[in-house]
Amino acid sequence: MKQQPRQLPGRTASGGFTLIELLVAIMILTLFMTVSMGAVRIASKSTTAGVVRADTTEEMRAVSDFLRRQFAQLPHMTIGEGKDERLAFAADQKNLRFVAPAPLYSRGAGFMIYTLAARRTDDGREVLTLSYAPFDPGSERFEAIRSTAPMVLTASFETVEFEYFGAETDKDLPDWTPVWRDDAERLPSAIRIRTRTEFGGAGWPDLFYTLRSGDAS
Repeated sequence: MKQQPRQLPGRTASGGFTLIELLVAIMILTLFMTVSMGAVRIASKSTTAGVVRADTTEEMRAVSDFLRRQFAQLPHMTIGEGKDERLAFAADQKNLRFVAPAPLYSRGAGFMIYTLAARRTDDGREVLTLSYAPFDPGSERFEAIRSTAPMVLTASFETVEFEYFGAETDKDLPDWTPVWRDDAERLPSAIRIRTRTEFGGAGWPDLFYTLRSGDAS
């Protein structure tokens, strides 16, 4: 007498899966897909953040290198005559105007007036801009010399501020100040550019530039 083959528990005679097994398989597949998609999103965000950081670093390096070259060549020059004679240097917390040699790529000779400014955008944030113009030592007012339209050098920050270190006259002690007086007898010894993001967080690292001796040569 032949013995009938025994069936595995929970399986039908046709060898298929039970409803419970199918539900478990679907749940495992769904969990696997959820985890996989999460990993893809994290990797995408990390890649995007890395690109943004690289772009920000390159932007900061380009701006910093340009300013370092210009500040390293800053001459002790004046504008006006007699009692109206002033340093060709005007600086406060949001604007910095100085004279430096024309850049090599411009193929120009002589000196240019450069204006760095923290300009507020429509969304209430600030960007660092640069404008320039040929320097005319015969002008009576340094601020009256017209410059080109400002070029935006940076992404927007919550704030952009300039500070200056040095002694404006022989009677002063060197210190940091947000404004360099119009009647200063010498240039500052150093300039610092500070940027801040939302809620007071740091933007770029503070940029420091050492100038030539502030004394007239």
